Amino acid sequence: MNLKADLSLKDQKLLQNIGIKIIDKDYKPNEIKAFTNNIGEYIFSQSSKNGCIERAVDEYGDLLRVLIKNEK
Repeated sequence: MNLKADLSLKDQKLLQNIGIKIIDKDYKPNEIKAFTNNIGEYIFSQSSKNGCIERAVDEYGDLLRVLIKNEK
């Protein structure tokens, strides 16, 4: 999967917001899996008391589904 070519600009920006730099290359499944893990860590690092986890899940959910499909 080429994140630069295959993801929307919105999804690319979401990845950049959590420190994932996107370059124009075909990423291997293990690299994509690492990105999904980074997103999961980011989501769970948010506060559950003020609803930040729920907002992060809403924000990153679609992107996570796309990445999970492509990590195999």
